[in-house]
Amino acid sequence: MPPKVMSHPPTPNFHASHWKNRPACQTNWHALETEFGRGDSFLETIKAWRTNLNSPRTLFFTAFASETPTELPTELAQVCFGLLPGVHRILFEGGQIQLTLCVGVVPLIAKEIDIAADSLCIGKLEAWGAKTLSRLCQLGSQIKWLDAQEATVQEMVLAGFCLTPDVPNASTATYCPPWKIKTSLRQRTSVAHSAKPSQSVDAVVIGAGLAGSAVAHSLAKRGWQVEVLDKGHALGAGASGLPAGLFATHVSPDNNVLSRITRDGVRATVQRAQELLEHGRDWQLSQLLEHRFAGKRQLPKGSLWPSAGHDWTTEASETQKCNAGLNKSSSALWHVIAGWIQTQALVKAQLRHANIRLSIQKTIAKLKRKDNLWQCLDASGHVVAHAPQLIIANAFDGQALIDSIDIDSKTPVRPHLPATALRGQVTWGPMSLLPAQLCKQLPSFPVNGHGSYIGHFKPVHAAVLEPYWIVGSSFQRNDFDLKTCDTDQLSNRQQWAELMPEWQNDILHIDLEQTSSWAAIRMALPDRLPAVGEFDHPEFKGLNVCTGMGARGISWSVLCGELLVAQLNQEPLPMAVSLAKLMAASRFG
Repeated sequence: MPPKVMSHPPTPNFHASHWKNRPACQTNWHALETEFGRGDSFLETIKAWRTNLNSPRTLFFTAFASETPTELPTELAQVCFGLLPGVHRILFEGGQIQLTLCVGVVPLIAKEIDIAADSLCIGKLEAWGAKTLSRLCQLGSQIKWLDAQEATVQEMVLAGFCLTPDVPNASTATYCPPWKIKTSLRQRTSVAHSAKPSQSVDAVVIGAGLAGSAVAHSLAKRGWQVEVLDKGHALGAGASGLPAGLFATHVSPDNNVLSRITRDGVRATVQRAQELLEHGRDWQLSQLLEHRFAGKRQLPKGSLWPSAGHDWTTEASETQKCNAGLNKSSSALWHVIAGWIQTQALVKAQLRHANIRLSIQKTIAKLKRKDNLWQCLDASGHVVAHAPQLIIANAFDGQALIDSIDIDSKTPVRPHLPATALRGQVTWGPMSLLPAQLCKQLPSFPVNGHGSYIGHFKPVHAAVLEPYWIVGSSFQRNDFDLKTCDTDQLSNRQQWAELMPEWQNDILHIDLEQTSSWAAIRMALPDRLPAVGEFDHPEFKGLNVCTGMGARGISWSVLCGELLVAQLNQEPLPMAVSLAKLMAASRFG
């Protein structure tokens, strides 16, 4: 009888073998690998995280790929779509595992992240260099590599890495430079908000719309105790009260900043909706046709729009155009990752967290900083709420609060958000109101490009449960009148007819007397980008803003909330550093 062959035990996961020894107060771990490949090592680390009793509460995993990964395992292929060059944040386990996948030329793409990893697995050491790797480490980081020349290893030693003692030809080391590390991000810290008494508030958020609820939810998920204040009589009383709105990517011939940020935002919105909302009722990943009205929104050409780009948006087919009421010769785009969301459903779901306390009908007249706390005062001077961190997320009203803060006369210039008010009015009504033939022809997917159309949905606040449609919106700059008007109703109907020209006659005969309307004010900034984070002003430390999203609140609010909270929590950013800098509130003071 042949002897039994003893199987070798599986190789311990490098990251797990180190996180098991972390301090008890450290609730997260940041792993980094330079070669993502097909994601096998990432999946092995997920498995170790699931099975290890001492796994960190949150696992950040940063990985690199020189080109878009292909032939991924099913578990990854389902969520790793549209991986164009850049930085992509993909969530697993309800956000407890966050994969930051960097696609691009290495190590140049490493400049797009600002992290402090706990454990690092490096392929070729020469391809990265000691200087780049030390920038990605913090004090005590564990590193191993597969291949390196002696000269490069010596460069690592000079850069502050201590080779593992008593191991000949060691390919492992610890980052422990003899000099003082100046950047706070490189210091091993832990923010244990969950250890605070439940009545202690870590942050106050002013505004309970899309932006405020997104920030509050992202904070609450990390253990922060959050108080949300809103002057409205109900949730979504402002611009977030829109019955339903669209999320879709923005395209441009040069794949510009707006396009890249919007893709990051749509990915974040889809992940949040999948986590909190019921598909088909509260939201739908329905795809969307964009009528290139007057030749707008051209796709990038050639290498600027590889196959991964077509995962997001491609040219619409003749059938898709006909189904949307366009003729075959019309120019149109087909957005694969797009759809609609009932905004109030998203707001309510984000605020429905045990760590969030909501107070409505709370009008804040003045802000004051006292004893390292931000106080929110009403018109009579009564302190309504206070916390070390304050987030202003109430759109156009935010500047009045900034102006209410008393500052030292030595630094009289306070931050200023040069906001433009954008009034928008939408028209909506039941599908049964439409001509029978038109109702039968209208697509199940939304259409935009000259105004927009969404149909066959049930508004959360409608007393009648039959399906509805919504079109619009109008667009008026610096108009603060919230009363709906007949002129905008006519304009919305005309836009709809031009959006779907093949059904123009039927649309223009819709009886507007039986429709409903809704109007609100949105806020936009001159560069069309939001403002997120702290100002530079020395007396505004601890005060943050999350605002200026214009008509892209659904597509941007979740991303902006995650960006702000990543900054507050000293976490890896959910997007490229260069894009995040363009959104920084500090550009306004």
